[in-house]
Amino acid sequence: MRTLVILAVVGACAAVPVIMDAPDVAAEKARFFEVFSAIEAAALPKPGQAIAPAKWYGPLAATVPAGLPGSSPVVANTAEVNAARDEFFNSYRAQLASVDGAPQVEVVQAWTGPMAATVPAGLPGSSPFVANTADVNAARQAFFDSYSRQVKETSGVRV
Repeated sequence: MRTLVILAVVGACAAVPVIMDAPDVAAEKARFFEVFSAIEAAALPKPGQAIAPAKWYGPLAATVPAGLPGSSPVVANTAEVNAARDEFFNSYRAQLASVDGAPQVEVVQAWTGPMAATVPAGLPGSSPFVANTADVNAARQAFFDSYSRQVKETSGVRV
């Protein structure tokens, strides 16, 4: 019986005539669709125009140079970039040498080669993760114990 009443209400709601737009609303809707159609037509490729494939964001997109657009963030330096970098490091070392008592510092660059972000090989910059200390682990456990106790006290649910 209850289902029949619900269906009757739904049917009555569907039978109500659609409320027409006011003239100013109808004019604004028409203007919007006209502008939208013009933008859509301009965005569509022209006959004979090549369409660039979408950038790959899937698994291993940043670590496997599979020839897919955007699959490798590493771009080889040009000769000008290498020359400018070498000039900078040479002037940096010269400035350090000119200061009395300054230690000689060798500039070590982070490894950016294949799998640099995924394989913790002990190379500088190869792993963004740092292991938790015993203090951090103890603090985390104390927090989770306190949280679980408070949830249990307020809701009776064990977490």
